[in-house]
Amino acid sequence: MDFRKLEYFIAAVEHGSFTKAAQVCFVSQTAMSQQIAAMEQELDFLLFDRSSYRPTLTRAGKAFYESSKQIIADYQQAVEKAKALNNGFSGSLRIGISGPVEKRFLPEVLSKFVAWHPEANLELCELSFRKLSEKIRNSEIDIMFGLANEIEIYPQIEITTLFTSTLCVIVSTSHPWHDRAEVYGNELKSEKLIIFSKTYGPKYHESFFKSCELDGFEPNILKEVDNFDELILLVSANKGVAIISEEVLTEASGIHQIKLKETHHHSEFCMARNKNEKNPLIDEFMKLLIDTN
Repeated sequence: MDFRKLEYFIAAVEHGSFTKAAQVCFVSQTAMSQQIAAMEQELDFLLFDRSSYRPTLTRAGKAFYESSKQIIADYQQAVEKAKALNNGFSGSLRIGISGPVEKRFLPEVLSKFVAWHPEANLELCELSFRKLSEKIRNSEIDIMFGLANEIEIYPQIEITTLFTSTLCVIVSTSHPWHDRAEVYGNELKSEKLIIFSKTYGPKYHESFFKSCELDGFEPNILKEVDNFDELILLVSANKGVAIISEEVLTEASGIHQIKLKETHHHSEFCMARNKNEKNPLIDEFMKLLIDTN
């Protein structure tokens, strides 16, 4: 079956008659009727009930109509993407990052992307989980990186999990735990905790308290912070301890890292896009990132 037959069929449905569809498609009514009949013979089921004055869709015809529209839309999108590849991409790609995790793997990917698509304009912004979540939902950025639990609840957002974080407890080198290799989740009940605020990441914040509850204690929160640097400085000053992903840590002075065991705290780091955005650069970048890692 060719696309022309599908287009004739869709026109007949949307214009309510073979005559009108034939006019729109610049063919004779006879040719239109013959094409529809040939399609039905090829499919081995009737698309239209012709018993009344105007043909009406059969039950099978209704289902086939919806699928046909999607086939045409996918074909047109594929053509546009191929043309863009052939001509060299232009336009912009807006990427939102949340902190130090991306700084480990993004430079190599960005360098390759720029080399492959020098005409594309690349825009980067670093924001909190909450603000990135808002921007991706409002189509103000094309791709974001962050915690999956901040955005997985939104149906218009497609996420690709990059890795499950290895969580640890960080303490000052002058803290009584400075020489410990591991700590259990319920031991944190005796510690003053420094966490990211609800403003920084509402779902993270909610998940933190729920995980503490499942670990069997109510957390003693010393302070809620809005950025990573403040959290590290407070811990290094021995004001409290924090739970954080190993992947975000560098050789920060004054910090001791302890493996966290038997806990309900968890974290998945992901890349996300808005399903409604058709910018072909998004697909190119996501494929490049996955292939690189």
